[in-house]
Amino acid sequence: RTERREDIPRVLEHQFGFNIREVVDLTEYESQNKFLEGTGSIVLDRVNRKAYAALSDRTDIRALDHFCTHFGFTPITFNAFQTFKNERLLIYHTNVMMCIGTHYAVVCLDCIDSVLERQKVHDSLVEDGLALIQITEDQVNQFAGNMLELRGSEGPILVMSSSAFASLPTTQIDKLNQFATVLHAPLKTIETCGGGSARCMIAEIHLPKQNA
Repeated sequence: RTERREDIPRVLEHQFGFNIREVVDLTEYESQNKFLEGTGSIVLDRVNRKAYAALSDRTDIRALDHFCTHFGFTPITFNAFQTFKNERLLIYHTNVMMCIGTHYAVVCLDCIDSVLERQKVHDSLVEDGLALIQITEDQVNQFAGNMLELRGSEGPILVMSSSAFASLPTTQIDKLNQFATVLHAPLKTIETCGGGSARCMIAEIHLPKQNA
């Protein structure tokens, strides 16, 4: 696939001083037309070691199981949908309807049509002590699920687009501000032309620094 960038690990090592001990290659699934598109496909709860994934053509369960077994995550799988032209279609990426921070989760449970799967996701989040901020499908359409918590110099930051921010009522913004400083910016170009938003533009780095 042309978007694969094999040069990025070298850049992280040589230009930014990160220590890469291992590269896990799952491209064997590509020849089988099976895909797992990184943190688009998987929303990771790194604290509780769970991997939430809405299954689709771009999120294959076998590749997900491979990832989870190798990295020590428990997979939480479900089917998520959104309405487009009066038809319920599978959501292509989990991170458009879900974001997990250190102490909270932003999630559109209404996207999960199965009552059993919806309850499974709800119970998993609650059992781990996460505060739930439930958003609607209309808010998902404004990219309110496509957020990412980052570590700032003065505490956690929750990054989102201005469209996402505008879709949130004051009560939800106030609740989010209890856990992180909310930061938003206009991202109309990628939202209009690329179908993604803030979270799609950012990749976290959890690698150790060299000689650290």
